[in-house]
Amino acid sequence: MAISNKVDVVIAEGEPARGWERLAGVLNEVAATLYVAPDPDRRFIVLAPSKRAGTEHAAAVGIDPVAIVTPRSMHGARGLVVDEIIEAPGLSTEERAELMAETSPALVTSSAD
Repeated sequence: MAISNKVDVVIAEGEPARGWERLAGVLNEVAATLYVAPDPDRRFIVLAPSKRAGTEHAAAVGIDPVAIVTPRSMHGARGLVVDEIIEAPGLSTEERAELMAETSPALVTSSAD
């Protein structure tokens, strides 16, 4: 699962203002290139097949993780509290399940013990 942060444009109900036709072309171009960076106050764990792959994935999505958890360092997130768990590509289904079981208690919204 790749995670990215993007914004959808929400348009209010009602009659459009005069001149909306001229503005529509500009807005469509802006909406296509709009990117919102992750909130710097959010804490992330990256699940990855290796530390290097986790570091590269974190850099690619523009985050600074509090931990990179791999099959060789499954307990790397113990004692942490995070807002989101992000998965780097390359993990098998079994590895992902093991790492999620180990890291899910760190989620702020988790009810896991």
